Amino acid sequence: MKRKALTLACVAVVAVAAGCGSSKKSTSSTQSTPSTTSTTSAMTHVGAPGASVKFVTPKPGSTTGSKVTVKVKVKNFKLAPQAVGKPAKQGEGHLHFSLDGGRFDQPKYSGANGKLAVKLGVNGKYSPAVMPTITYMGLAKGKHTIVVYLANNDHSNTGVEASETFTVQ
Repeated sequence: MKRKALTLACVAVVAVAAGCGSSKKSTSSTQSTPSTTSTTSAMTHVGAPGASVKFVTPKPGSTTGSKVTVKVKVKNFKLAPQAVGKPAKQGEGHLHFSLDGGRFDQPKYSGANGKLAVKLGVNGKYSPAVMPTITYMGLAKGKHTIVVYLANNDHSNTGVEASETFTVQ
């Protein structure tokens, strides 16, 4: 009986370790991106089938000043500000913007969105947003790449994203 209990305990420990980001292969779905790594509490990926996101501004290859307002158009995905931090629900959530791999995702550059990033512990990774716009200011001259991810309520990545490059003069 003790051997059976010990075996079950070991299996439970291995299962928990596999679901918590263990480096060993597991059957749980983990979504990994430059901006976030998450595993949903149910250990399954919550995606956004049929959803899309695309940039309205800046235009592909455009030139801007050091302050740029980024705007995206979201289809078949509900932005749900009241549900941020709650369990993932298919087809709703918010946005994660990441400028130059997170380099400009901090309060100095992304304002209130950057302050929220600090609060969430993701400063320098991405700027969360509940609206389809974000403004970056004080950007260095040169080429920049902005990426936007559709995020579930629990901040896990749905797998839907878009990327755009622009130049600051």
